[in-house]
Amino acid sequence: MKKLTVFTLTITIWASGMLSAAALEAAPKMIRIAAMGDIMLGPEASADAFAEVKPFLAGRQVVIGNLEGPLTDRGIPAKVFKLGISYVFRSRPAIVNLFNTAGFTIMNLANNHVNDYGRPGSQQTRELLNQAGLLYTGAKGEVARQKVGQTIISVIGLSPNRGCQNLNDIPAAAALVRQEAKKPNTLVVVTFHGGAEGPSRVHVPRGREYYLGENRGNLRRLGRAMIDAGAHLVIGHGPHVPRGLELYKDRLIAYSLGNFATGKGLSISGRNGLAPLLLVDLTLAGKLAGGQIISFKQKQPGRPALDQNHEAMKLMHALSLMDFDSPGLGPDGKILTTDSAARTMAAARPKSEPASAEAGASTKKSGQKPKRKTAPNPPASSYRYEWELDFR
Repeated sequence: MKKLTVFTLTITIWASGMLSAAALEAAPKMIRIAAMGDIMLGPEASADAFAEVKPFLAGRQVVIGNLEGPLTDRGIPAKVFKLGISYVFRSRPAIVNLFNTAGFTIMNLANNHVNDYGRPGSQQTRELLNQAGLLYTGAKGEVARQKVGQTIISVIGLSPNRGCQNLNDIPAAAALVRQEAKKPNTLVVVTFHGGAEGPSRVHVPRGREYYLGENRGNLRRLGRAMIDAGAHLVIGHGPHVPRGLELYKDRLIAYSLGNFATGKGLSISGRNGLAPLLLVDLTLAGKLAGGQIISFKQKQPGRPALDQNHEAMKLMHALSLMDFDSPGLGPDGKILTTDSAARTMAAARPKSEPASAEAGASTKKSGQKPKRKTAPNPPASSYRYEWELDFR
């Protein structure tokens, strides 16, 4: 009996050790993030809209997209239509299935179109995302928390728009970041929707940006303040064109990922059609370990296609060198991981953007109001572009 007891104890200890080793082996050693810019899919979007993107999302535990408009068949347009063109977006509820099958995990709802159909539209969007098992962020104090192994990835969405966590209230945004960053085993990602719009707005200016009279933020100050508050990664979108990447205190700020998948009726020519995919690797401690920009171009209807000419990456590399003393992107599309490497890279600065990125660029100045229609007092619907969908 004594021998049997000793034998049993020995087996139990050995088995316990094996389980512990297996658990350690299964734990992720790196947090792999993918992020992209604006997604506005119309009724013509096909089931394979993200077919060429999906292979790059495989193995990425956190996949973040900016949902530029509600998923809804409820409500009425909440915008007041004025002379000129007002853009009112919504996508059919079934679009949520495309996000699931492609591998998205978090949708940013902090932008200027998510409330286009008022509270009913934004509420239904959140209901659909909940049903699909997708997380979201955007409203005041709303944080998407995704668990990866034993690490929590807290994603905070910011924009200057009604109903959203305000990017112009930097102290409040920083307080929210600090609140998350002080939690154990937590990494913080900030995703913001800001900046002036248009093909010419590829540079990150010093100071505030305005578009059609709206304060779209001081993005340099914002990005750096979020890092100072404890964010491990900052991702931007809003200008509808790519912008440069900056390393700040060895952490990455991507100022704009532009558009990624937009439906019919919106321009995808020139810079508007460039669709970069940002891949970032963070250690469990939050240290920037690597990453890259994968270049896509948009094809109608709403389908990103892999770009073998790497136009988005080339433009973003050039802009990174021109705009920042510590650029975050190398000429091979790889993310630079230390400020010292970035400053070395900055030694050779180009004098202009790549010529290929200029193709199809609009001559309309950002912030310029569209020309008025000649017909007197036309109905508001004449000035509205809307995803008017058949939900039957």
